[in-house]
Amino acid sequence: MKRDFDHCFSHLENTEESAAHCIHCLKKHGEQVLYDEQEKRLKLGREVYDKHYSGEMKTVTGLLGINSRESYEEMDKKYNLTMY
Repeated sequence: MKRDFDHCFSHLENTEESAAHCIHCLKKHGEQVLYDEQEKRLKLGREVYDKHYSGEMKTVTGLLGINSRESYEEMDKKYNLTMY
């Protein structure tokens, strides 16, 4: 089933800026984007029950170079990933 936010991943390029834009798009569609300490990556809140987007989120995490809470906070400051 196609979701309203699927198009957020369709324009993903191999750049930090593109990954940040993807996160902004997801958040604008009401998706929760979280940093998971155990997996050391960004996850959608819905991954608790729907793993369909885990591959895309691993790609986004990698493009942003996020592999720790500190690197997540750096990228959040740089691109306003939390959008507040």
